[in-house]
Amino acid sequence: MKSVFVAISVIFLLLVGTPIHSQMVVQNRAASQPSPRPLIATEQEVKQFFENYIELYRAKNIDGFLSLFSLRAVQNQKDGPREIREIYNNLFDQSQALRYRLEDQKVEIYENAVEVKARYEIEQTKRSGEIRAWKGQGRWVLIKEGGVLKISSVDYRNEKTP
Repeated sequence: MKSVFVAISVIFLLLVGTPIHSQMVVQNRAASQPSPRPLIATEQEVKQFFENYIELYRAKNIDGFLSLFSLRAVQNQKDGPREIREIYNNLFDQSQALRYRLEDQKVEIYENAVEVKARYEIEQTKRSGEIRAWKGQGRWVLIKEGGVLKISSVDYRNEKTP
């Protein structure tokens, strides 16, 4: 009878003791795992960034608009800050009015960057009265510099018009 009691006690300890031990190991592993790092920005910050981007573009405010770009920004995988300034300065100087619209924005926010893909439409009324239009797909990568969102890279592809 004593050996039956010992056998039952051993089986009981094996059945009950193992899950408790397993739970402790799982809890300890979870406690030792680093917590996820916070995302670089909120959706509201990204939305506000693009509202400012469009507003400064439409206003042809070259200094304000370029302040949204990182000092190391690249446009279309080739143009650096000097070329970016030249491109937008020429566009703004030649324009009587500019309209800019983004549609179908897809925003992905990560720990160290934000990626935004969208369709853009631009309408330029030149000082001569001529109207030009561009539309296509754009991709912006935003980073934080000094706690502020900045464009690290922007790539766009104008669609061919028939």
